Amino acid sequence: MNKSHLIHTIKKMLEKRFETAATAAHQAYEAATDKESVAENKYDTFGLEASYLAHGQSQRVIECENDLKHFLSMTFKDFNEDDAIAMGALVELEESAGKQITCFISPCAGGQAFDFEGKNCLLITPSSPLGRALLGANLEDEVKVTIGADTKFYEITHLS
Repeated sequence: MNKSHLIHTIKKMLEKRFETAATAAHQAYEAATDKESVAENKYDTFGLEASYLAHGQSQRVIECENDLKHFLSMTFKDFNEDDAIAMGALVELEESAGKQITCFISPCAGGQAFDFEGKNCLLITPSSPLGRALLGANLEDEVKVTIGADTKFYEITHLS
């Protein structure tokens, strides 16, 4: 996989996420301030609900903007097979059941999935259970992730 192209793809995804959030926030603001949102009686809560939605959407815009800025401020190195996994590593894993997983250790936006070069990739942060297990591990290591009563094992099959 071309890592610089991957970084560019993630950047574009985060930009689109920010733009989508900004559009949704603008629409929610318009609905909240529209003259149709004025309460007609004490039981009419449409305007109040619209204002709550607008506030939530504005918080989402701030979160998306911070994620984008944080990602853009990072410098990501290329890893080789002797390196320990750290921030910016592109890691391919194999579950004990044989399922392949491709993930990028990202400073933000954990859980975002995207297609890259025909593979489904996932952004994971160091604060996630899988991210914590991977940090410091090496190629061909097996990591254990326990969430509640569910335990999974992953073998690290590729690192770049």
